[in-house]
Amino acid sequence: MAGLHGTLGAYVENGSVPGAVGLVARGDRMEVAAVGSMAVGGTPMARDSIFRFASITKPITAAAVMMLVEDGRIALDDPVGRWLPELAEPKVVRAPASPVDDVVPAGRPIAVFDLLSSQAGYGFASDFALPAVQCLFRCKRTAGSRRVSPDRMCG
Repeated sequence: MAGLHGTLGAYVENGSVPGAVGLVARGDRMEVAAVGSMAVGGTPMARDSIFRFASITKPITAAAVMMLVEDGRIALDDPVGRWLPELAEPKVVRAPASPVDDVVPAGRPIAVFDLLSSQAGYGFASDFALPAVQCLFRCKRTAGSRRVSPDRMCG
């Protein structure tokens, strides 16, 4: 376990980030590194620098899953349908230019690795003017409920 400073430093050197703080721990061993600055040309990064986090559940969940992989309780190629039955029989759009309802069964199940690498097939349209994307953003209140549900009348 070495090289964290160099790994983080490479991202600072290539301009991806102005600075970073990282920690790697395994058993009783721990490595901490602070590189770069808090802003371009700003205060140097320190071990106790404060960061604003957004969407932090993804890396925390990924770390927990990797601990299960390391313990041999799950494998990266395990189909996730075992634990998430709603993902057991995925369907995909027939072709990139096809309408969103022109789907066929996927060639294989979604695996743990697919979810960890954000390659499960859930795309995000780059053109928000497309009718199918607009449909996703239209919502209606269900009768007698405060819950908002997708408008199923899109087509």
